Amino acid sequence: MKQLIITILSRYIPVWHHQNPAIATVVQRVIWNTGVWHHQSLRLHWFAKFTIVCFLSTSITQIVTLVIERHDSTRMFETFSVLSFCFMGTLKLFNLYTNRKRWIFIISQVKLLEEEQLHGKRYHCDFDIEEDYVEEMIVTYTKKNTFLTSILLKIYSMTAVIFIATPILEYVVTADARYPHILPCWVPLEHVGFIGYVVTIILEAVAAIYCVVVHTAFDCASVGIMIFISGQFALLRRRTEDIAGRGKYYMPSTNRDARAHLRIIQSYSTHNALCSVIKELDFSLRGILGVYFLISTLTVCSVAVRLSTETLSFMQLVSLLQYMCGILTQLFLFCRYGDAVFHESSFNMGEGPFGAAWWALQPRVRRELAMLGAGMVHPRSLHAGPFNKLDLPTFVQIVRAAYSSYAVLGQTSK
Repeated sequence: MKQLIITILSRYIPVWHHQNPAIATVVQRVIWNTGVWHHQSLRLHWFAKFTIVCFLSTSITQIVTLVIERHDSTRMFETFSVLSFCFMGTLKLFNLYTNRKRWIFIISQVKLLEEEQLHGKRYHCDFDIEEDYVEEMIVTYTKKNTFLTSILLKIYSMTAVIFIATPILEYVVTADARYPHILPCWVPLEHVGFIGYVVTIILEAVAAIYCVVVHTAFDCASVGIMIFISGQFALLRRRTEDIAGRGKYYMPSTNRDARAHLRIIQSYSTHNALCSVIKELDFSLRGILGVYFLISTLTVCSVAVRLSTETLSFMQLVSLLQYMCGILTQLFLFCRYGDAVFHESSFNMGEGPFGAAWWALQPRVRRELAMLGAGMVHPRSLHAGPFNKLDLPTFVQIVRAAYSSYAVLGQTSK
């Protein structure tokens, strides 16, 4: 029975049982778990339809609550904190559905690049170094992705548990006369009686869990591709530095030139493939992350205002802190690995093709090496919205903006 459960879980969560699954496999499976890709949903499509309806309907009822309770600042801030999390889940779900072809292209390119590097033909000669580091570097960044995905799954699982358990525990502790609700929704079914309340709480629980599943899928997929890109650029830097060998042999060699020519072609092809992946990923993330950065700033600000102006119970405090910590964690991960893509794709003097032993090559191959370096000299960036780059300075800027807004609102309330 235990083995059966592990087998089922590993089918839907690759990092559950496998020691070091490929990044493409992890990204593919976590997106399939959302069920939005009809023919690639691991037999979850019909169940996903039900959960998507629950998720979207509860999001709409939260908007209704926000309008109804617009004169109650406490209730409005509480609803906005949860609604922003659910609204971003809706945008991420819409992104995965509408950009399906882009995500499939990205996953196929990831598989193709790693397949060529691990099992393709390698060119070396007796007097030169062999590329025995390729598999090692691929394993290194794959392990990093496995570790990060496992951590994210644990964090989001705890978020789902707290998400659902907090209002119920608060109801038990405070002995409130009103029935607890997982989400601050407008609940017309409660007028039907206890049966209506049970139906409502089931819909809210399904919506909350599915919202966490969507966040997990989108974040693990996006960050996983960023880890792949940065790891591939690190590998490309190492391979281009070895295009002409160690440079110990100065005498002209036809074999060395032929080998260097082929490596230049391979490096050019790899660089073009990585640039295509970055372009498609940037197109998929630019709009949604621009909105996400704005909403995250407002959410962190609203949570800070509630913490400073209201007297909260322990359960309310835990719930608010999980929103703020979760949002900051998501922002940091996107900015951290977006920053890694930028720095790993930047080839400075003495790095990559600029650090190759060009003096050991014939003039014709030197020109090819120079053209390769000219094409790789510009670093690649991911963006959040039309103005911000996805890097660590942007993360600091968002935190500062949230604190500034909190300071202004704090002074206004006084």
